[in-house]
Amino acid sequence: MAGLSSDQVDRLVIDVYAHGGLDPARRRAVGPYRSVLVVLIYLRHNLSQALVAELFGCSQPTVSRLIGRLAPTITTVLGDNADRVAAQQLRSTVRVDGFLAPTGDRREGTYTGGMYSGKRHRCGFNIQVVGSATAGWSWSVTHSQEPRTTRKPGTLRAWPRSSAGRLHADGGPGGFADTAYTGTGLLVPAANPTARTSPNPPATATAPSHWASVERVIAHLKNWKLLATGYRGLLDRFPIFLVVITKLEIYRTS
Repeated sequence: MAGLSSDQVDRLVIDVYAHGGLDPARRRAVGPYRSVLVVLIYLRHNLSQALVAELFGCSQPTVSRLIGRLAPTITTVLGDNADRVAAQQLRSTVRVDGFLAPTGDRREGTYTGGMYSGKRHRCGFNIQVVGSATAGWSWSVTHSQEPRTTRKPGTLRAWPRSSAGRLHADGGPGGFADTAYTGTGLLVPAANPTARTSPNPPATATAPSHWASVERVIAHLKNWKLLATGYRGLLDRFPIFLVVITKLEIYRTS
């Protein structure tokens, strides 16, 4: 229900407690273990805070405070594990793809402010995902509010400005991607479908199977429903939740 095994939840609670995210001397409506569960269930199922409060027998402001305080703490305690996994996986060529995390049209100027996807006809954050060939890992999921009036121009703006966009530069491992990333320095399929079967295919030609693994990574990330079914919180807090979900998914699969 929380997206992690019981052993993983136990270890996470211990680490959060040891980090000082939970004060043992303070009486709380929700205990240390259930406090971490509040955050995990909120991220995993994208429930309203009022509903989470009903499930845990507390108030909505209590749920809001727990999420706001523990989400950064969880990110911190899982940071070493994520960095270690990234150091191992970035030694080889990676796979890159993106998806839209919907937010709804909830503010003035959303359509003109760069959050509207002309391809999906929805407003949201443009997420860039880096995965390994085994689809068991994800790294540096980044967000961008760059315009997406069409797929290719939006990706061309978002990818180079993301923290993952440096992978193919400065001697990095490089990566495979689909045709939306043409011109970004990543290896993409040839524009002419027959070029892949020609005796001398162009250097940029790749097979669709080269980036299929990152699509599975995205599918696993979307199991954290906050990224898939519509983020309802404050837009400036979205990067915090995006980072903690990324670290949790790496923790779950590593």
